Amino acid sequence: MEIEDFDVVDVLTTIRRRQRRYIALLLSDIEEMAALDARKYGIVRKLILDNFNDYTRSVFRVIFGEDVEGLSFR
Repeated sequence: MEIEDFDVVDVLTTIRRRQRRYIALLLSDIEEMAALDARKYGIVRKLILDNFNDYTRSVFRVIFGEDVEGLSFR
């Protein structure tokens, strides 16, 4: 599927790739700055991952008008 000279799969792949990079950077910063014990860090990590995933799903929903959970990207 293409939308005005943009390959949608390429766009979605880029979004996923950047999402992973930003999550990794954020978690690394939190780990360095917060000095949380393993249990607290696990809770913070889960909250961040859940919210980033919700955000990404909403971006995909705007692009496609539906959830794209089953799609696989490069």
